[in-house]
Amino acid sequence: MLYATENGTADAASMVPDDIYTAGWCHGLEVAAGESYNGEDGISYYVVALARRSSSDLSLLEMHERSSCHPGIRTTVGWTVPIGFLVNTTQISVDEQCNFPQTSLENLDCRNMAAIWPSCVFELRAGVKDPEHDPRGKNPKNLCEACIGDDSDRHICANNPRERHFGEAGALRCVAENLGDVAFVKHTTVFDNMQGKNLESWAMDLELEDLKLLCPDGTEASLFEHRKCHLATVPAPAVVVRLEDKCRVYKFLERVQTAFGKATHGFSLFSSAGYGGTDVMFSDATQKLLKVVGSYTSWLGPSYTTVLQAFDCEGLC
Repeated sequence: MLYATENGTADAASMVPDDIYTAGWCHGLEVAAGESYNGEDGISYYVVALARRSSSDLSLLEMHERSSCHPGIRTTVGWTVPIGFLVNTTQISVDEQCNFPQTSLENLDCRNMAAIWPSCVFELRAGVKDPEHDPRGKNPKNLCEACIGDDSDRHICANNPRERHFGEAGALRCVAENLGDVAFVKHTTVFDNMQGKNLESWAMDLELEDLKLLCPDGTEASLFEHRKCHLATVPAPAVVVRLEDKCRVYKFLERVQTAFGKATHGFSLFSSAGYGGTDVMFSDATQKLLKVVGSYTSWLGPSYTTVLQAFDCEGLC
């Protein structure tokens, strides 16, 4: 849809944040409107760094000799934001080949079980040794050292829930079980897995008071202070258009959402019910579409744009 929008075959396309950055930076496209889940702003979630409250001398500005837990490689929460942060704070530097997994290990002290990137959940949602992300087989194997597999000790570092440290719940579990110092997750992850919402033993034994947030300036905060203590604010998807069509497309969307945004019968703009899927046109959680007056970077926001810029060496364009 990106190229179709650029060449005029399509008037507009709904895109996730990473694709919005590529569309704007590489193809000169803009954003006409964005999804809002509260009717007020375009924030989807915050990426935060969780740690055990009992852990001392932890700082996001000094991650050498620290272990960390990540939802997955090439995911926003588990890859883009934490690696972008480390690059932008000069804790890792990227080689000429732009090999982030290898370079991360070379730049960080790996004497510990998982100095930082040798942590299991770093690659689980899309395995770091999976052919899709390691076609030449050069990604270091010790990126999986904190993996624990299933109850039978099989499927270690698997790219699915059979690995018990898979995904965001797995990243939280990694810290809860003291296999990592820091977990990079969404701000909602801890609340989605505690207070009886996750019946696994590790979650049942965990209390909100056991955890804290690590802030990008090196300080700490409570779990409820994610709005001021986060690595990045990740925006919701938005409608990408050619610059000359920005006003025209928004006016069309404004008329459509006025007519069908809150419809309870027949076609409803923000409901996929009856279409055999979810998030068919827009996210089902959308309450309204917001007009984007500024450029595409104004929708992405400064914190998320900055972490994306750390990956420019990958040759997006």
